[in-house]
Amino acid sequence: MSAPRHFTSGIAYPDDLTLLKEIYDDICLQRGFHCGSPAAEDLARATMNLFGQGLTDEAEIRESLDIYLGRKSPASELLAV
Repeated sequence: MSAPRHFTSGIAYPDDLTLLKEIYDDICLQRGFHCGSPAAEDLARATMNLFGQGLTDEAEIRESLDIYLGRKSPASELLAV
């Protein structure tokens, strides 16, 4: 894992993409998301959106995705009703 960079250009470099893919793969495995499923596509979109907003620290990305996915889980949807 490389040290986090400060986001300045909006460009994802190979090291950035590697990190984002590792995060995506780990979360898909943990949550049982299958490649190409709506949940996996949503996760990919959310991951890239966080990066695009300037979040480049692995721990912060993972934490933000956990919060995001927690809000989207069926159990949390039931509690919101």
